[in-house]
Amino acid sequence: MLGKSSSCGNVAGRRCQKRLLWEAKYKCGMIWKPKIGHKPSQQLSLHPFATPGSSLPPQKSLPPLTESRSFPPWPPEWPEIADSIDQAVRRGDWGRYRGQATDELTQKLADLAAAKHCRLVSSGSLGIEIALRGAGVAARDRVALCGYDYPGNFRAIELIGARPVLVDADPASYSADPNQLEQIPENQITAVLVSHLYGIAAQIDQIRELCTRRGWRLIEDACQTPGMDVAGRPAGAWGDVGVMSFGGSKPLTAGNGGALLTSDAAIASRLAAWIDRPSDSMPMSELQAAALLPQLSRLQDCNRARWATTVKILDRVPWFGDAIRQRKPTEQSTFYKLAFQPEDRQQVLTALAARGLPVGSGYRSMHRSSDRRCDKIGPLQECQKLGEQLCLLDHSVLLSAGRQREHLIELLGEEPAG
Repeated sequence: MLGKSSSCGNVAGRRCQKRLLWEAKYKCGMIWKPKIGHKPSQQLSLHPFATPGSSLPPQKSLPPLTESRSFPPWPPEWPEIADSIDQAVRRGDWGRYRGQATDELTQKLADLAAAKHCRLVSSGSLGIEIALRGAGVAARDRVALCGYDYPGNFRAIELIGARPVLVDADPASYSADPNQLEQIPENQITAVLVSHLYGIAAQIDQIRELCTRRGWRLIEDACQTPGMDVAGRPAGAWGDVGVMSFGGSKPLTAGNGGALLTSDAAIASRLAAWIDRPSDSMPMSELQAAALLPQLSRLQDCNRARWATTVKILDRVPWFGDAIRQRKPTEQSTFYKLAFQPEDRQQVLTALAARGLPVGSGYRSMHRSSDRRCDKIGPLQECQKLGEQLCLLDHSVLLSAGRQREHLIELLGEEPAG
């Protein structure tokens, strides 16, 4: 009876493993399941970086573009993602605290950011909070950040009992203005939190020098810019702690997840003290890590493709180039969104959305935040403009090539009213 029960258990385990594998492949787009009413002659367009071996139906020629498949999908439908997950399932690592994929990803992310220490976490938002704690920020401290930023960063400062100090946006980027930071007395803040947004780097070298001179900690939010070169160093390498995010639509995505990066042994020790209890209290799963590894291998190719499309847009769509204004992207940019700033945001977004383009508004400016919650350096006028005018084009369309890219240029070509 014991042998029979064990055999049945093994059969059930194998069935469970096969089911997990099938679901992982289907969710990644590696198994094609025809929809009701779908005719066999209809074909789906592949991602421009797709490789042989996909289980999607073969294509002899590019089919007519449709609203749902006009541009490359994101998350990407790459067969190696499903293969990597497949391997993690077959190893049994999907049911362990840590496995081969998380160990490999930890090392590769540390290498990517030239960091001595890397900790995987469950989200970039949580990563910012833990980075602040690891840097020694405590209750009643003050932390400077731009008044135009991911709102979760403001909240992370509040969550540890510290007080945000808002500065205006740099006219040359979407990040904190170094000249505004200079106005803060040395003993008034403990740390500076700086984000690289929309592929435009903060003036991080100036901010790093200022923080070193004043004795402030620097937390570098590189959640949108993995692999981007910033003034000669990788994004995330300038801060005392760097933070990455792998949320659903990021350039590296696992649905959720993040990473903390530092070369400071004391900070690494504090991060471990917060995270290990004794098991990892905010882990990334082995399957998430397995999904990320193949994306790391293609990251630079994807960044080059996004840049090539951006160059075409700026060259052939004059109104869009004008709306970029003085915040010019560069060949080193890693795009999460391509930002532009028309005078009448709502009319432009309405027109572009009607053309089937994935566009949206930027963050809400924090210039009106209550004085009970934060301090402000000046009226934050640049932040207010960004909050009222900034528009975003999703990075997935920037992966377009060939006919898809021409289709994108055509849709953007006519200047929207406003």
